[in-house]
Amino acid sequence: MRIAYVSADRGVAPMGSNGSATHMRELVNALVARAAEVKLLTPRLANGPGVHCESVDIDTDDLLPTLRRLTARIDGGGGAAAIQASEVHGLLLNEYLLQHLERLHARWPIELVYERYSLWSHAGLRFARRHRIPFLLEVNAPLAAQQEAYRRLSNAATAHALERILLRRADRVIVPSNVLAAYVRDRGCPARRVRVIPCGVRREFFDCDVRPDDGPTDGDFVIGFLGSLKPWHGVETLVAAFGRLLALHPGYRLLVVGDGPLRGLLDRFAHACPLPDRVTITGAVAHEEVPRYLAQMDVGVAPYPVLPMFYFSPLKIFEYAAARVPIVASAAGQIAEILVHRKSALLHPPGSVEEMVHHIEKLRGNPELRTRLARRARRMAKAFSWDRLAARVLAVAETACRRYAAAPDRHLD
Repeated sequence: MRIAYVSADRGVAPMGSNGSATHMRELVNALVARAAEVKLLTPRLANGPGVHCESVDIDTDDLLPTLRRLTARIDGGGGAAAIQASEVHGLLLNEYLLQHLERLHARWPIELVYERYSLWSHAGLRFARRHRIPFLLEVNAPLAAQQEAYRRLSNAATAHALERILLRRADRVIVPSNVLAAYVRDRGCPARRVRVIPCGVRREFFDCDVRPDDGPTDGDFVIGFLGSLKPWHGVETLVAAFGRLLALHPGYRLLVVGDGPLRGLLDRFAHACPLPDRVTITGAVAHEEVPRYLAQMDVGVAPYPVLPMFYFSPLKIFEYAAARVPIVASAAGQIAEILVHRKSALLHPPGSVEEMVHHIEKLRGNPELRTRLARRARRMAKAFSWDRLAARVLAVAETACRRYAAAPDRHLD
């Protein structure tokens, strides 16, 4: 099957280290490993050893970047003008994407368009309809609502309207969690078109050379956090909990593997900490380096705060589990669906510093519990390898292609 994988989000680099980049790269590579032919169309070129398919740069013309810079400059460099210019860039990028899809199709007939949803992209849908081929939309976040809540959104009504058009017209909408499935249904996607396929984990993580989970607890006990340092990932809860734990026992260490907007908060905490050498912040690391850091952790945490909608399928949970790192996490969304309290993890109410501290202290003093939780979580993670998830995506895609071949003049039910 020849799949045009479209990701028009200029903030997601296929070779990057954050969760979005990892999800895109691992799924594409798993599809290729299952003999799908894939071309990746993205404004962030990805030809290199990490992505196992041809990458097509869709943002090669200098007009849009120039327009964006001049718009902000003419308006005096204000923030509102920069946001508007960025959004216009995203909308106009569709014309270049459509041209690239047509050129690709002329030399390599595309059988299906698979698009990772981004705020302003609609060319993938237009191309698929023009050529009467299936259009699958992967929705990983309520992007318009998220942009309004955590960043800034100038053309909010347009963003929400375009989201509804895509959700109503896509042949299948693939989401990583049940919460997102409800979200897309509420915004017009027929329930029969929605498929839930969670995030996954690379098979190499199951071979991670982890620390012995029954080792001594009179020395260092490393609390690990893996992921981007964004407001909705619970960095404030993590800092508060570690401060209390360090006051209880000087052997605690905090290992933060990742970077992001709240890096400054962590740096300030480490600087003010009575034992600053107990905090290590790696910054962004390549995904293939993550197992090396997982091997240093005695417990992996996912301290999500209370959120109005917990739509995530957290990569860190699957990676902790595969590497046999015991998990302490917020009992929210998909986490509470795939992990069972006291059987495969210790779960606490979102944002509860007290419960998080209690559970980590309990694990530090109980090697048998660490071993039991880690082994059961690892068994759970085996069902979520990227290879298995790619097989599910391909099953959806193949069914869509067969139905289009049988009735090319109408959309799928």
